[in-house]
Amino acid sequence: MIDVPGFLLLLIFLASLVGFALFGNRWPVFFRPLPGYEELGNALERAVESGDRIHLSLGTGPLSGFESAPALAGLAILAQIASSSMMSDKPLIVSTGDGATATLAQDTLYSAYRKAGVESNYHSTYARMVGPTPFSYIAGIPSLLSEEKVAVHILTGSFGVEGALAADFGRREGIFVLAGAEDVQAQALLYATADYPMIGEEIFAGGAYLDAGEYHKASLRTQDVVRLVIVAIILLGVLLRTVGIIP
Repeated sequence: MIDVPGFLLLLIFLASLVGFALFGNRWPVFFRPLPGYEELGNALERAVESGDRIHLSLGTGPLSGFESAPALAGLAILAQIASSSMMSDKPLIVSTGDGATATLAQDTLYSAYRKAGVESNYHSTYARMVGPTPFSYIAGIPSLLSEEKVAVHILTGSFGVEGALAADFGRREGIFVLAGAEDVQAQALLYATADYPMIGEEIFAGGAYLDAGEYHKASLRTQDVVRLVIVAIILLGVLLRTVGIIP
C-alpha cells in the first residue's frame, strides 16, 4: 500500500525544491542570523592569514542510516571551507571515526583541490580516521589539536555524549569552536561546552549559510513550505472534526 499523504508531501517537497532552486533568485531570501556561521567566516580568515590549521570533524557515526545525515551536511561545509583555505600554509584537515566517511571526505577534498587546479597540493592524510569507536576517536582529538596547531575547531556530524569532550578539548586550547550534532543529549552538552553550538536543524543549514549553492538555499525555503503545509493540514483536520464533518 502506498502512503498517499507521505507521497503527496514528498511531491510537494521535490516540486518546491526544484522551483526554488531554478527560480528562487526572483524572490529575495532572508535567513535569520546565526552567530556561529557569522563568526566562522571571521575565524577562517584569521586562521588563513596567520597560517594556523582548521580542523573539521565529521563525527563518529557510520555512513548509513539516519546517522549519515549530519556527516553529509558536514561534507557540504567541508567543500566550502576547503575552497577558501587550501592555499594556506597549513591546509584544512578532516577527522572522523568511520572509515567510509573518511574516504568520502578525501574525495570531497580532492575534488576541491582539482577544481582549483592545485591537485598536486592535495595529500590523502588531510582526511583521516582517528579511531574506530567513539571514545577511541575522542582520545585522539587532544593530540591532533595541539600537534597540528589548530585554530578553528568545527564539529558537524553524528556525535553522542562524547561530542562534548571534543568541544571541551577545543575550548581548553583557547580556539574557536563551532559544534553541532543530531542527538538531543549531545546538543544539550554542546550548548554548555562549545563557543558556538548549533541547535536542531542549524547543523543542516551550513551549506546555505556558507553559500554552497542554490539547492542548499532552496532546501531551507522548501522546509518552510512543507512545515506550513503540514500545519495547514492539521488545522484543517481540527476544524473539520470540530464542526462534525469528519468523525
